[in-house]
Amino acid sequence: MVVVAVAAAACGGGGGNGGSGSGDEGKPKYGGKIVYGLEGITTQFCIPRAQLAISGILVAEAIYDTLTRPTRDPNVYAPYLAKSVTPNDDYTEWTIVIRDGVQFHDGTPLTAEIVKLNIDAWRNGILLGFVFENIADTRVTGPDTVVVTMKKPWVAFPAYLWATGRTGIAAPAQIENFAENKTCDTNMIGTGPFKLRRFDPQTGEVSVVRNEDYWRKGFPYLDAIDFKVQGESSQRINGLQSGEFDVTHFGWSHLDTVKGFGGVEVITEPEGRQEVAHGLVNVTRPPFDDLDARKAVVMALDREALNQIANRGKGRFADQVFDTKVMGYLDDPGFPKYDPEEAKKLVERYKARHGGKFEFELQTTFDQTVQQVAQEIKRQMAKVGITVNLPAPVDQATIINKAIGSAVDAFSWRNYPGQDPDTMFVWFRGGSVVNFNKIDDPVMNEALDEGRVTADPEKRRELYERFNRRMSEQAYNLWLWYSQWFVGHKANVHGLIGPNLPDETGKPGNEKAVDLFVGYHQMLGIWRS
Repeated sequence: MVVVAVAAAACGGGGGNGGSGSGDEGKPKYGGKIVYGLEGITTQFCIPRAQLAISGILVAEAIYDTLTRPTRDPNVYAPYLAKSVTPNDDYTEWTIVIRDGVQFHDGTPLTAEIVKLNIDAWRNGILLGFVFENIADTRVTGPDTVVVTMKKPWVAFPAYLWATGRTGIAAPAQIENFAENKTCDTNMIGTGPFKLRRFDPQTGEVSVVRNEDYWRKGFPYLDAIDFKVQGESSQRINGLQSGEFDVTHFGWSHLDTVKGFGGVEVITEPEGRQEVAHGLVNVTRPPFDDLDARKAVVMALDREALNQIANRGKGRFADQVFDTKVMGYLDDPGFPKYDPEEAKKLVERYKARHGGKFEFELQTTFDQTVQQVAQEIKRQMAKVGITVNLPAPVDQATIINKAIGSAVDAFSWRNYPGQDPDTMFVWFRGGSVVNFNKIDDPVMNEALDEGRVTADPEKRRELYERFNRRMSEQAYNLWLWYSQWFVGHKANVHGLIGPNLPDETGKPGNEKAVDLFVGYHQMLGIWRS
């Protein structure tokens, strides 16, 4: 779930691979430091309860390792800290065998008991509790083996052992008694390529140094990384150009600008598995508890105009929760089309039932582009008779907290990256803590429940297509466009993509390592010339 808090404002990225990691960059060199500009603050890193958006995930990627990692196939997750992750015949038990020779930054060896400790902490976490609610039991059957028993079959369980980088394995010194021990928030101890040097929860700045005893021999290359927060995208652009930042991440709308900088290169995100930028609405409170209201807003949205503001007209429009390479994608899911005249009729019908009133609050972040889009939405809605109120902008963490507490009508959001479609369970199953829309739709619930326990790929596809169609037809979210990420970096910084994932022996060689994915990339292969 924390997997949840994850996305909060709107953002973007690319389409293809360019820049570092995609070609021959020469022989990597050891040493040096980079400064990485992040878009948002993360206030704590106690994994079971951490609210990690992409900025927090990038820091976690440096300090922690996960049991699995994504590959270029959205339905395949490769073992990482785990040497293997294997189901029984009916997917009610999964056996996790961990690698030999791995130790935490404090010298503690990684054991099956510690993996069990982490999984049990996730099950009891404020955010991750619902994510892992299907686990009935964990037991250690050997020094390197943990068996996880499910309440119901769970076909896509390996996807959750990565959870978009949010389930890093933490040392006992950090995670034991996490519910009462506040040092868990800041005492970050993982097995990752870098060790914590300093963390300031007030500014979100994190400094890490090279882990000399990293289990993937020869990595990392850098001596240190300083993560600095700059929530305003234009200031991150200035920081990259001026040399304040060596690396930083952006939305698609800034790509042409950053490409024009001398001495700067970019890596863009391939199409087909991208997040969706949208207006997320709470369907349990007026006006969005009414289908007419939701349809009216969708039909009044001139996405072409919004696209010009946010993406210089280059964004790929989305009409559903899935991108094109994800199981469950539909050519036409039934999302309402732009039709301002029909929107006016729906507005009048809604007002007739609600005392002549149709208004809602749209929460934004500090990012200027997000605020410009919100102003344009306000203008468009006024043309059909809808009043939009824009409260003072807040940071991503505050939006997440407001969403969890159902304290907002609608807000700009970016989420649902192209993974196994079972990952939609935590976001849209009725009763989920991170079901920010508060949707409890029996058609969607049934499809999600059956999709989780069904192994046959074609049957799963049919179920997730049913889920997808229902969600778009009901206009439960105000879909805008696929959010395309890119990373800008100085020309003397290399290796942001890769290295390849290790095979079962722990040696490099697995060619299925994922490229830039919703802003995520590995840290251990970065080097500077």
